[in-house]
Amino acid sequence: MKFLNYVRSNFKRVLATDAEYVLDSTGTIPEKVVCFVYTDIFTGEQFPFWENDSEHPERHFNYDEVLIVSYNAVAEVGAYLKLLHGKPKNIWDCYVENARLYKPMRMGKGALKILTTAEHYGIEDKISQIEKDDNINLIIRQGKYKHLPFIYSDKERKQILKYCTSDTEILRKIFIKQVEDIEDKNKLRTEEDFERELWQIQNRGYAMACVAQVEKNGIPVDVPLINKFNHYWPLVKNNLIRRYNKGLDVFTDDLKFNHIKFNELIKKNKLYNWPRLKTGNYTTNKKVVKNFLHIPDIAKLNEIRTFLNMTKLTNYEPGHDRKARTSLFMFGTVTGRASPSTAKYVFNSSKWARNFIKPSYGNKLVYIDYASQEPAIQGYLSKDQSKIEAYQSGDPYIHTAKLFGYLEPGAVRNDETEDIRNIFKVLELANTYGQGPIAVAEQLHCSITKAKKLQLKYRETFKTYFRWLDGVIEEGLHSKRLQTNRGWQRWIKNLYVMRDGKPRDIRNSLMNWPIQSHGAEILREAVMDLTDAFFEVNALVHDALLISIPIPDFKERLIEAKKIMVDASIKVVKGPIRVEHEEISGNYIQKPKDQKLFDEIMNEIEIFKRTPDMKATYSQIDSTALYT
Repeated sequence: MKFLNYVRSNFKRVLATDAEYVLDSTGTIPEKVVCFVYTDIFTGEQFPFWENDSEHPERHFNYDEVLIVSYNAVAEVGAYLKLLHGKPKNIWDCYVENARLYKPMRMGKGALKILTTAEHYGIEDKISQIEKDDNINLIIRQGKYKHLPFIYSDKERKQILKYCTSDTEILRKIFIKQVEDIEDKNKLRTEEDFERELWQIQNRGYAMACVAQVEKNGIPVDVPLINKFNHYWPLVKNNLIRRYNKGLDVFTDDLKFNHIKFNELIKKNKLYNWPRLKTGNYTTNKKVVKNFLHIPDIAKLNEIRTFLNMTKLTNYEPGHDRKARTSLFMFGTVTGRASPSTAKYVFNSSKWARNFIKPSYGNKLVYIDYASQEPAIQGYLSKDQSKIEAYQSGDPYIHTAKLFGYLEPGAVRNDETEDIRNIFKVLELANTYGQGPIAVAEQLHCSITKAKKLQLKYRETFKTYFRWLDGVIEEGLHSKRLQTNRGWQRWIKNLYVMRDGKPRDIRNSLMNWPIQSHGAEILREAVMDLTDAFFEVNALVHDALLISIPIPDFKERLIEAKKIMVDASIKVVKGPIRVEHEEISGNYIQKPKDQKLFDEIMNEIEIFKRTPDMKATYSQIDSTALYT
């Protein structure tokens, strides 16, 4: 039996699906659904549904009986949610599976888009790009006039439906080729292989459906505060940057970043081991800068970079429902983690922006994250009892310090043990991310010889884990792929990667993939299970979620949510990972470092407001060089 036949035998119909819609004011979720078109993969039958003039549309099909085939299912599921159809569970997302098969083999802008994929499989699109652009403009034109009735002529309806139908035809052909591709590349031979593969694909498809729900939920925010920031920040940012630039002198008078001045700053601080670019300039790579934050000038420069990052949010606008939204791009990275658009995401790694978050009326927000997730995953996957015991001790870094003899058996985390704890956190991260003794020495401010000895002892202490990891990587190099226990894959094209113009063994860059990718699997499982339990998941980042819970049910539902997240880790890696939570009743308050940045900005805005004669400056800052 072929995999394609197996898929067909499991459903009443297998339907290539496409929807046309107009996005809301945030540019994230459908505001109005124009139409849906389905094409039966095996019979070629077509089912068009014109939706925008239907007040109470019915479900198009019994979604329990059919397999929905989409290209980026978040879009179609978003349209279903707008129409109150709910989330289909049987979803095959051709985009996700395309990414699984070819990331990072095909990279760059548009490398995984539907037309690029069609071209890869030798499929010709019958509609030209000009026609596509015309149709998109036609649909968007209606969206510009949301206060007016949605009216299309009969001719326009036919044109849009033809455009939508052509996409389902392309998708139909891609699906057939992709099924064959998966069967060949993953060497599927038995019915058991087919069953496992289909379950994993549907699991990823349903994850995309749940992400659509998260995007629809949005993040409740303090709209007046955001509006104040958006209005005044372009006027005051230059004052802050000039202040931070004093003593650094890395910007010109017109606030353009200058590499020559940056080179001089590095030399002034005698940082002779700072990596260089091919041009000869010192790199401004974020990871490199992070390794030198103990140098006051570099720490100050990093704060300027943070401020420049903030300016990206000035185009940010909440939706009409006072919710912040952005596309989450699940499976957007090689590890399968989400990669939200940082330009609009108030829950991203630039934690200062979380100060805009504020629960909606009648609710509390709760931030729930996995505690020391990476050491836990390492232990459970490798079955290294020393790793598992270190994690289950409550603090793996303190526990490891005891194993090394750096701390007494009864020591706990406090101000006195923090420096020693940090040593073992650095070792953990270095061995997890494939950093060598030079990088460790820089972070610990010790000799390379000492760093090398620490790393060797660390490997010996957790030898079962490293034996497992080395085996996983060697097998991956042999088979040209790494794979999670739920089927997400990372294909290996070359044995070397280019770093700073030099070839480097790819093994170090692969070391953390099994850990990060299983972390992504855990978070996806948590999102799906929480959504199924009717929790309002508002946002996700790395190993954490933001959830809204009604105040009357808060205690009980919080306990339930935390249990669901722990259970999700058990499902994926066969061991429980602790979760921690933070309750948010008013505006999200950050840790001192991030809160300081936000407070400084808002204080600067208040000073500006009280200075009537202060002139606005809208200078554009060239920050490109800061991300080379």
